[in-house]
Amino acid sequence: MIRYYKKFFSSNNGFTLIELLIVISILSIMSLIVAPRMSNIFDSKRSNFLILTSIIAKTFDDSFVNDRLNFVLLHLFEPMDFNKTEEKIFSRQNGVSVVVRNENGNYEDNKNKLLQYKQFSDSFKIEAILLSTGEKITMGNVLIPFYPAGQSDNVILHISVNNEENWSLRIYKMRKEPEIFPGYIDFSEQENEI
Repeated sequence: MIRYYKKFFSSNNGFTLIELLIVISILSIMSLIVAPRMSNIFDSKRSNFLILTSIIAKTFDDSFVNDRLNFVLLHLFEPMDFNKTEEKIFSRQNGVSVVVRNENGNYEDNKNKLLQYKQFSDSFKIEAILLSTGEKITMGNVLIPFYPAGQSDNVILHISVNNEENWSLRIYKMRKEPEIFPGYIDFSEQENEI
């Protein structure tokens, strides 16, 4: 057996240039077919909703367990001019951040790695946010407090996917998990169903 391995590895036989070119061309063609599909998988509607709902649920947990006031900072697709250079967090667009206030009263990102800032692609647009007061915000940023007692504010997000589908994500005041609805909803529709 040992003689066989010595003979096999000591021979000068190898791959020809033609064989290597064929293998490389097959791998190139496969990567051209697979790469766009993989990017669609990682940037799909489902994964973006999963990320968004997970960050909201984890913020509830982080606030309750660590007895601190967290803010989910929703960055809408349409930006608003913000002149405070010391708070670059507010210049972000179309994403979600979890922030806390430091000793100086400024907002900074939560140190928890699971609550890192996430920016969504242009195919997943946070278009509007409805507050329980009836106010509709369509540009800029919205801070949603998550209190240590396990509470938040009632909020509805309007999200456009691929400029074709409209979805709503509802954050409940006393519930950890947000809920996703097809179409754009408002609080009056929700009160009738609950």
